[in-house]
Formats: sequence, C-alpha cells, structure tokens
Amino acid sequence: MILLIDSYDSFTNNLAQLIKDTTNQEVIIVHNDAFQPHEYESFYTQIKQHFQYIVIGPGPGHPANAEDVGIIGWLLHRIAEDSISVPVLGICLGFQSICHEFGNRVDRLTEVKHGQIYDIHPIGENKLLLGLSRFPSVRYHSLYVDLKTLNEEIEPLAFCLEENKTGLDDGEILMAVKHRKHPFYGVQYHPESICSESGRQLIVNFTEIANEVNSIYRESLAGRQNNYFEGLRGHEVHETSLVEGSKLPFQLDKITFEEIHLPESITAIDVCDHFYQKSGTADFVLLNSASIPGEWSIIGFPIPGESEVITHSVDNMDQIVLSKYKSNGKEIVDVHGHDGAWRYIANAMHDRFISRDEIKSKVQNYPQREVPFFAGYMGLISYEEGQHLVFDKIKPLCESTPDLKLVFIQRSLIFDHVTKEWFIISINDWSNWTSDITHELSNVKPMDLDKIALSVKDLALEEDVDSIKFELPSQDFYRKQFAKCQEYLHSGDSYELCLTTQSKIYLPSYINAWDIYKVLTLRKNPSPFSCFMDFDDCCLLSSSPERFVSWKDKGKDKMVELRPIKGTVRNTPDVDIAKATEILKTPKEMGENLMIVDLIRHDLYQFTENVKVTQLMTVEEYKTVFQLVSVIQGILDKRRGYYGIDILHRSLPPGSMTGAPKKRSVQLLQDIENLQNGCRGRRGIYSGVVGYWSVTDDSDWSVVIRSVFHYKQDFENTKETNVWRIGAGGAITVLSDVDGEWDEMNLKLASALSAFK
Repeated sequence: MILLIDSYDSFTNNLAQLIKDTTNQEVIIVHNDAFQPHEYESFYTQIKQHFQYIVIGPGPGHPANAEDVGIIGWLLHRIAEDSISVPVLGICLGFQSICHEFGNRVDRLTEVKHGQIYDIHPIGENKLLLGLSRFPSVRYHSLYVDLKTLNEEIEPLAFCLEENKTGLDDGEILMAVKHRKHPFYGVQYHPESICSESGRQLIVNFTEIANEVNSIYRESLAGRQNNYFEGLRGHEVHETSLVEGSKLPFQLDKITFEEIHLPESITAIDVCDHFYQKSGTADFVLLNSASIPGEWSIIGFPIPGESEVITHSVDNMDQIVLSKYKSNGKEIVDVHGHDGAWRYIANAMHDRFISRDEIKSKVQNYPQREVPFFAGYMGLISYEEGQHLVFDKIKPLCESTPDLKLVFIQRSLIFDHVTKEWFIISINDWSNWTSDITHELSNVKPMDLDKIALSVKDLALEEDVDSIKFELPSQDFYRKQFAKCQEYLHSGDSYELCLTTQSKIYLPSYINAWDIYKVLTLRKNPSPFSCFMDFDDCCLLSSSPERFVSWKDKGKDKMVELRPIKGTVRNTPDVDIAKATEILKTPKEMGENLMIVDLIRHDLYQFTENVKVTQLMTVEEYKTVFQLVSVIQGILDKRRGYYGIDILHRSLPPGSMTGAPKKRSVQLLQDIENLQNGCRGRRGIYSGVVGYWSVTDDSDWSVVIRSVFHYKQDFENTKETNVWRIGAGGAITVLSDVDGEWDEMNLKLASALSAFK
C-alpha cells in the first residue's frame, strides 16, 4: 500500500492513478491537515507499519507556511529521527518541502513556469532517473531551489535549462534531488501531467528504491495491508455517491414518441416563436444547438400548475423549494446543507429512472441515432452551487437568489440537426397534447428575419432609448485585480486564475426576454449551446460555445465527456484557421488549456480509472471566434456505484472558469473579484451551467458564458427598469499581459453586449 499526502491540489488524482497503474498497489490519499498535531505520532506509527512508501504531492503555497503543508514538515523530520526509514517521494511542493526542511532556501522564480513543457536533464547515473536520458515534462511552479546553493545534505539529480537566464545562474533550474542520508527523493516537475513523458518510469524506479530500503530497514509488510489503522479510513480522501439505496420502481405507463415532418426551413426558434406569439407568454424552455459540436435542439413544454420545479439558493442553504410551474404554491424541504440539496435532486431523479431498453420496447420505429432526452429535468445551476466557495462572503442579489432551477419536463419536441428529423415525445401524459401540438405545428412558418430587431435598443420606445444604461467593468479596478492575480501566481498559491468581471444593462421593464433572445441568437451570436430559460424568479439567455460535461450510455456503462475551452481569437476576414492556429498555439494559450485538461482528468479520476484525452488543444472555428478546445472522456463503471450526477456535483464550478488548483483559486477569486463594484461576492448564473438530465440518465450541460441573465426580484430592479447582467473574463497566468487580458475580456463581453447596442 502507498500513502499519498495531498495538499489540496487539482492534479492529485492524476498522480494517484499513475502510481496505481504503475505499481498495481492501492493508493490511500489523505490531506495534509487530516490529522491534528496530537495525532501525528499515532499516524506515523501506522505509516511505518503498513505503507511501502509515502508520496508527498503537489499543491499551492510555500513549504515554510504551516497552513500550506500541514503535517509534511513534521513527518519528514520524524522519519529522519527514526531508525526505521520510510521512503518518501516528493512532487513539486513535496520536492520543495524536502529541500526546505533540510536547510535550503525556496525562493520565487524570476521566470515562473505554469503548464510549460521543458526537457529534464538527469545528472550522471542515479537510481531515481535510471534508464532515462533527456525527456520532456511539464513544469507547474512559481518557486524554486537554487542548484548552485544546495547544502551538503541534498544531492542534485536533474535540472532543466531556462532559456531566459535573467537572474538565474547559467539558466539551470533544479528538477530532482535526493537526501544523502535518508531515502527522501523529489522532483520539481509534474510526472502525472498529460504532456509529461517518463512519469511511469519515475514511479518504477522509485518503487525499486523503496523496495531496496524496505528490505534493509523494515520487516516484511506482507499480510498487513488489510489490517492497518482503521482510523485512517475516516481521513481518507474518497468520494461517495449522492444516490442512496436502491432505485424505487418507476412505472412507465405510457410513452408517445412520434416523428413529425416540418419544412426544412423551420428551426426550433421558429417553433418557439410561433407559440410565444400565439399565447403572449413563453411556456417553454429551449436548449438550441445552432452549430457543432451540439447536435440536438430540445424544446420542453412545462405544464402550468403541474410540472415540478426545484429551486435552491445558497442564501438559504438548508432548504429546497418545491413548486409547480407558474403556480403560487410551494413546499419547503429541509435538506441539511449544500450537499443535502444535491443529494435530494440526485435521488429524486434516481427514483424516476427509466432504462432505454424499456423505452425502446414501447416505441415503434425508433430512429437509428440515439435520442438524448425523453423526459427529465431542464434548467440551470449557478457558479455558487459549486465546490470550495466561502459562503459567508456571498451576498444575495435579491431576497433569495436562485442558484439552482430545474423543471421536470414530460412533454418535449426535439430536433436532430444531423438527420433533420423532428420528434414529439411525452411520458405518462393522458391528455390530448400530442394531437394538439401536431396540429399546431402545421401552422408554424419561418420567421421574417427582416422583422427581428437589429439590436435590443430597437425594442425600446423611441422616448426610452436614452434610458438604456450600461455599467461596465472599470479598467482601473481591473488593473488592481490583475496585479493581485500576479502576486498569487508568483507566490505559488495558484497556477492560473480565471478572473471574471460583471457588467449590468438597465432596460425598460416592458422589453421581454424572448425578443432579447432572438436578437442575441439570430442577429449576433449563433452558438453550439444556446438556451432560453425563463422562470418565475430568473431568466437566462445563453449563446455558449462550451460544453461542460455530458454523459450517455456506452454499452453497460456511461461515457462522460468534458470539452474545456481555453484560448480565444476573433474570427475576422483576415484571420483564417491557419492564422488562428498560429496565434493560439503559443506557450501562454497552450499552458492555459493544459492546466484545465490536467484539472479535469483529476476530477474524473475521482469516479473512474478509465480516463482518456481524445482531443488535445485543437483549434475550432465558430462564427465569431476561434477557440482552443480539448476533449476528455471517461467510462463511468456503474458497478462502482457512481453516477453522472456525482461528477457534475464534484466538478463544479467548471475548471475553465476557476483555474488551478481549484480550491485555492476559487477562494482567492472571491476576494479579488469583489474589488469590482456591485459583485456582492457572487458571479450568479454566469459561469455556472445549463442543460438537461433525461430520465434515462443521459445528460448534457454547457458552461454559462457569452450570456445575459436577469433576476426578477433583483434589488436593483425598479418599476420602470430591469437590470440584466453579463459576465466576462479570462485566464490569468504569469505570461498574461494586463492590456491583452483586458482586451480579451472585452472581446468576450462584446459577443453578448453587441445585442444591446
């Protein structure tokens, strides 16, 4: 058994999987602060009895800060004092801790490297890098130990060459060390990164070192591995599923699944507009794929007074509000905290699960392509519903800010953009809705685009145009925020900080959301993951290009996919795919993307050992921008008891909207972003997710970017004016330039803001 001490890094599970795959040993992960000082000695006794070796993983901070490293410094000295030597391998912060604890300075790099690939040069023949000559690996570090000033206790084993030698002797940066007396080894680089080579060989070599040490200093560990300190299990880092117990039977009494033929010119927006114009209200929710990689448009038709709506707010953490769509009644359910709200939703859906096989057995002429949605939840989840936030710093934007809003859909109309097929679907619906909507769809006509406003300002009465106001980010405040980000990036507290800003638009209250959506989508910014969600307390109009996570059947298991976007360049007549690739395939842009890829791999490894990067940093073209996109997939083994909802829950907020390491970055950003006026400590719906979750346990969620949203009880609303909010931002790294980041933020802001000007 191998012990991995985690310092709250976002790459730890990648390292654990590398060790598991290489050694075929169980890896136990504990946080560096899992034990209190009075428990240290007891913990150490169990370590030396039952673990082959210890790996001290990477993490934010400095090895001299007790809050950053917890037990690590104490443990190294305790092992050094003992006659029984426990082998230790340090990675990044672990490497720095070994150097620091034995008398070497850990200073800030002049040229910080986050997500950069460098050749590692072994020094002579050494056991740690046995069989390796020069090999490439990824550097994620702001701090370093000077190779030229190492004391006699630490022996250098490898270095890399820094091409910019400013302030660094000969440009040689220390990359690997060993303690001359104790079996302590460390590497500064990250062997577990997707772009690092020879990580497996490093673990093979260190395991051999550990076996040799154990054969000399420690009696056999065989036979003890299932009898180790049970108290450790209470401190072990591992996930449990939100779903409790076995599934209750859900009776599928009736399903209607019919293909309907509409003119090829008809779009999902045409259909929605027809129903809106007929009733004067938007009794629908829309997820509309206007371009690849989205393939489906889904129109859900909630039933007024019947369809269940779930609302949760972190302002009232311990309660979920249950109501019926467009009905005044509500029921308060106590859920005992943030995770309790997620657990309630997971089990509510679990009890409604219907297998695809059951559906197919009751559907004639099932199409060749698998349909993604039959019934289930459609809705949105805010940034604040994610992990790691300090909730005391979050202030409400209205009396109870809706952070999670889901409506259960029994009736839907979906369109396959690949085959151009339309399907009407309903479950357990005994009304005449299917025949009624079939008849009504025959009356749908394409919208006259000439009658759609060119801008939202054209929706205002002439005398009110001047009343439309914009409150945009302050560049002076942004410069201060950028400087704070750089301080944390250089201090080792973060590798990447996704700094966002909030803008406000004050519109006449009579301008309706559906008309705004048509301007945003049809006139300005068609996108793969567009949506229209208009609830009783909030409204989201999204034109997002970024899938966050999807899961769907693959044989007996579920395939999970995430598609992070990092790197953006404007799509203009003088920029083609070749030029965009030249711009985006730079160390800065690729470093940003790589960090999020490694972070997402870490998130997935919590629930599956089958994770693959199927697309790494490919340039994709959209109507308004080119983006650098990666694709990470995992096979979720149902037999381990995990579900897609577990991944969604534990992976929020999206890593592409936080940076890495995620926990420290999220908390730093809460303080940094509060420097802009009006934020109130929350991003709200922006940089959360929106999507669907089918009763077949298939799901697709996009990141809420390039979007506008509105709270209907916003403290800043007046009788005459509604405030609409837009978020925009970008990843700040040590290679970022403040003016360049300001321009990129404004480019992203403009894609949504242009609809209003």
